[in-house]
Amino acid sequence: MFPAFGAGRGPVRSSLVCQQPVVVLSVERYPRDPGSGDGPWAAPGEGDLYDLSLTEGHCRLRVVLRPSLNWTVRRNLLSSGCELSNVRLALEYDERRLGVGLLVFVLLEAQVVARGDCEAPPAVRRLRLQKLHVFNEGTELPIGPELPIKAKRRYYLSLWDAANYYGEAWHRHPPGQPSQRFEGSYSIDVRQLEGYTQKKKKDLPPVIVRVLRKFRLCHFGRPDRYSECPFQAKFLVADKSGSATVVLWNSLCMDWYRHLEPGMVVHLRNYVVKKSYTTRMGQNPEVSKEPALELNLNPRNPAAEITVINDKDVREEWHLPALQYCFVTRKELSELSSGNLCSIIGYVTFVGRQERIRIKERPDEFLVYRWLHLIDGTASEPFVLKLFSTSQPEIQSQISPCSIADNTVTLLVCTNVTLECKTINHSGEKKAFPYLQSTTYSQVYVNGHHHGKLYVKNPKVKEFINWIQSAKDQERDTLSHTQIGGCYTYPPLPSSERDYRREILGMSPLTTMSELKQYINQLEYREYRQVTIQGRIKSVKYQLLGKLDEEFTEVYNAVGGTEEYEELLDADQPFQGIRENKSPVIPILSGPRPKKQAGLSQKRKRKSAFCEKKCTPVRLCKDTGSARVEENAAHHLRSHEKDVNRDASPGKALNFLKACEEFYTDSDDVEETPSAMSLAQPIFSRIDCSSQREHIAHRGNVSQMVARCFHFRDKSFLLKTFGLQPSNFSGIPAGQTEDLEQCEPACCYGYYTVTILGLNEELSLDAIFLPIVSRLDHRAIHPAKHSNTLISILAHGGLAFSQTCHTGTDGADCSTPSPGDILRSAAGLEEMMFIFILDICNQGGTNVEVVLNRAYVQHRAL
Repeated sequence: MFPAFGAGRGPVRSSLVCQQPVVVLSVERYPRDPGSGDGPWAAPGEGDLYDLSLTEGHCRLRVVLRPSLNWTVRRNLLSSGCELSNVRLALEYDERRLGVGLLVFVLLEAQVVARGDCEAPPAVRRLRLQKLHVFNEGTELPIGPELPIKAKRRYYLSLWDAANYYGEAWHRHPPGQPSQRFEGSYSIDVRQLEGYTQKKKKDLPPVIVRVLRKFRLCHFGRPDRYSECPFQAKFLVADKSGSATVVLWNSLCMDWYRHLEPGMVVHLRNYVVKKSYTTRMGQNPEVSKEPALELNLNPRNPAAEITVINDKDVREEWHLPALQYCFVTRKELSELSSGNLCSIIGYVTFVGRQERIRIKERPDEFLVYRWLHLIDGTASEPFVLKLFSTSQPEIQSQISPCSIADNTVTLLVCTNVTLECKTINHSGEKKAFPYLQSTTYSQVYVNGHHHGKLYVKNPKVKEFINWIQSAKDQERDTLSHTQIGGCYTYPPLPSSERDYRREILGMSPLTTMSELKQYINQLEYREYRQVTIQGRIKSVKYQLLGKLDEEFTEVYNAVGGTEEYEELLDADQPFQGIRENKSPVIPILSGPRPKKQAGLSQKRKRKSAFCEKKCTPVRLCKDTGSARVEENAAHHLRSHEKDVNRDASPGKALNFLKACEEFYTDSDDVEETPSAMSLAQPIFSRIDCSSQREHIAHRGNVSQMVARCFHFRDKSFLLKTFGLQPSNFSGIPAGQTEDLEQCEPACCYGYYTVTILGLNEELSLDAIFLPIVSRLDHRAIHPAKHSNTLISILAHGGLAFSQTCHTGTDGADCSTPSPGDILRSAAGLEEMMFIFILDICNQGGTNVEVVLNRAYVQHRAL
């Protein structure tokens, strides 16, 4: 049980410790009140507070996290579903409140025993969430949503971004009767309202308009200003006379934002007319492409009235504009120019992991995005979509690739996306790489949300539905290679140093090694950043995914020389592995002959670098701003089974009709995976390690960097792994996969570790290179042409494939060289200077991945 504090206890300077294991049920974020950052609640640069719900299995305790520990949440070290021990709590008095809100529990210190994104510990598995009651509040359920503990706010923020709503305070249906029969009354046209912008008249006639666009939600709360609900929601509306922007303020957003959708007809009363913000700032409405008029709706002074009119009650004499969609096919995309606005429909073949980038105007806030691939049957290439948050968290959490095992397809519609087209010199040829990017008024819909939408009547949507119904088994091969997660960037970078200097380098300044180290240490959870550095390649190692091969470890211990080493194991094996029991090893091409004891030391070093790491116990202490990490590396050998269609019937046709049901309207007629092996040998050693001041080993989990084949049986686990950590822990479904190693890799079975040495030879770091090795790789949209040497592979991002060779059953092209062939071509690289493009991302806690995107030989000084 949680320790009990006496009712008459005075100001608390001491604290009590809960010795039992404690599980974090929720982590919720909100801005602090003005003037609340004094004393122990002061945290420079931290404008937010975090409320936690803890349980030891019997009851639930709500506490506030001490601000000095906020960094543990921002890096996802302290998260929902994690297990804590030695939890030290204090009881403080909130002097700004009266009554029941007076007493506040504060989490001062704890030890993270198991993180929420690792395999669930026994304490988490034993939980019965439905039977928990709030500590010191009895068994009765609270009335209304829970509110922030240390601030007078009516809401919580989304944990990882500023564009999504979060919590029960956001109503799915607004109060009263939002959709009702309209009896009719006098209304005014939008154009007639232009004469009221200079007058502060509130009792204006109502307007009847159609919603054309719904914009991303905006939170404008600041710690130096007090507001219960500082939200703003914009909608583009129009009638027969013109268009305007409707702006909902404060609590009206919480009541109406989720309900209002493009295409709805609304009746508005008690609004305030203003010139648009861009017009007030002196911009021309034609240039800003925004209406000059703004209708502001407030919860009070005056209290706005909103009524949604049923479709059957919309009158023709109103002449309201129809909601127009400009759908394009993948084949038509090449005919459009950059900046064009369009909508797309397709079935999903790839879903990238969710990542975050900082907002330039507000560096403390983030935007969440992910990459998607969609096929519409008009071209062999997919739509490539960079999907940002659309303030539709329920829908975006359901986006997943198609699955044969599910016997259906995932159909996705995204409206109002812009075309971006980048022309790059790729393999000596000028190629265009078009991709789509969501806007602030994009809307996305997947299965279960298409019914009733106006786009189902669009001719191109109907054409796509007809095609996908007739495609049937012809698309089975495509659907059997759907993928999810892993590292992904688009468009690809140029394949030569000259083109990179001309096209990219001016927009991406060089970063020093010391700055790179600082970036790595400062990245927050799933924050992505691309940097460019200069240096030399010190060593290159090849390693298969998964655990180290015990047989190889034993042979390596017993062998002392290079010649014997090469005789025992053959390096000339296919790229993705071999079917024999022995594991091929890349020989040492240069450098001193290893001694037996040195080999043992090298083996241990490789184990610590490449073995899968267990969850790390971390002490959370108010006195320090960093974690004292005790790492325990574990060596587990598991057989990796490949079973692509375990849950599917090979002879059963895909049920495309199921996915298409929502698009009908009333008027419509109705292989075995290679065994784990290690090829981790340095190919050369130009500089003695002892002469370096510092080396940064790779701290990321390589398993999370590789995309996985999507199977319906693993859907819940894969969506959780490659999505963002949720605010609330909802339990663990029975039989759910909990080890990413059990999910089949989609693109490659091995990777290179490239050790990069800075020009000043003061700092080196390890970067992971994941080459494209198969035509089935989702990154291989435009295969490269080159000589397949290590230099050319690093510059192109992958191997070149023969045009006459067919793809084998294991996904590897039969003409591609083995890792041994590739590493043999690396002799002499220690004399060359390179430009390295690195993609860095925080996986959570202290795990930061450093991915080598491209490396160009530098022919002249920068």
